[in-house]
Amino acid sequence: MSDNRKVGKNFDEDMAKDIFGKLRNVKGKTKPKKESKFKNISYMINEAQYLENKGLFDEAIDLYKQVLYTLPDSSKTYDSLIAIYQKQGNVNAEIDILKKAIMNCKKNTEYKKRLKEIS
Repeated sequence: MSDNRKVGKNFDEDMAKDIFGKLRNVKGKTKPKKESKFKNISYMINEAQYLENKGLFDEAIDLYKQVLYTLPDSSKTYDSLIAIYQKQGNVNAEIDILKKAIMNCKKNTEYKKRLKEIS
């Protein structure tokens, strides 16, 4: 704030700057652009792959499931989950995810074949 203005003793300059900054954004003059949902999904997939490579399978599974919530027909994400469940030897989880993959990725016949193999 300029030194020549009178302010009360309870005036907080940092708080005032924050408030005025938020007010500037109200009418969209300097409002930051929202990230597209696909940019966030790409980030989640990359992070999940990183976690998977580090052996942090449970954390990777959580991220992959978040991706599927947004993109339920993402066969690459199903493939990644299936691979993790195979590494863990978790046949029941693999069967569950294969059933979901079959429902959401109807063109991919590999899921049906794999389900028959392990059922």
